Amino acid sequence: MFSSVTPGGHLGEFVALLWLHESAGPGQGAELRLPTGTVELVVNLAADSFWMSDDAGVRRRHSGTLVAGPYRRAYVLEATQQTHVIGAVFRPGRARALVDVPLHELSDRHVALEDLWGLGATRVREQVLAAPGATGKLRVLEAALSDRLTGSGQAAHPLVAAATGWLSRMPERPGVGELGDRLGLTSRRVQQVFRAEVGLSPKGYQRLQRFRSVLDGIDRVDRVGWSAFAVERGYYDQAHLDRDFHAHSGLSPTAYLRGRGRRINHVPLPQ
Repeated sequence: MFSSVTPGGHLGEFVALLWLHESAGPGQGAELRLPTGTVELVVNLAADSFWMSDDAGVRRRHSGTLVAGPYRRAYVLEATQQTHVIGAVFRPGRARALVDVPLHELSDRHVALEDLWGLGATRVREQVLAAPGATGKLRVLEAALSDRLTGSGQAAHPLVAAATGWLSRMPERPGVGELGDRLGLTSRRVQQVFRAEVGLSPKGYQRLQRFRSVLDGIDRVDRVGWSAFAVERGYYDQAHLDRDFHAHSGLSPTAYLRGRGRRINHVPLPQ
């Protein structure tokens, strides 16, 4: 069962979604989690730890309450770790107010929430576990994030929402160099702001959004063909799309189509 809620009010400006996944039985196998470039909070309610494989394929134990930084490439999740999990998806450029560190420190990493919030991380997990039902657990997490936001000394950079919004709406347009002019900032300052508030460079963020647009529209390939689809999505040609897709996912586009699961960001791996 999957439940979700979109926060309202002030918190809604920083958090896009709160979600809870409850499985009727133990998961099997592993899956590839594709990158989104966003920051997420993930809490394992079934166990006090997560096990994940690093780039070398070595399984490592992590805290059961994690912040997943802005990833640019896919990573492996064990399905057995996903039976009872709650989480929050932060809006692009808005997570710093809740994690209180420059976002580049979290790039392509999972970090224990205890390292960012101290004992507050343990209290959040305990409160969520004690709450009755899916709605109750989501509301507890929402309240905890609201309290954290109220007590934070950080504010979202006023130009980040405009910049990320522009790049997300037009990921196929090669216009990163125009950002400084559009925002009234030097290119150097734009780079600094993105590094601290988004965790990626403007070009890296746009490249990832272009990859995301491929995932969103990939079913069009049957109607227009790979070459036309690649150009439509802002690539020079199909080879360019293939290279970029593989850099982010570790898969070719055709391998993704063959193996994709029910959710766009999750690809089951062969057992």
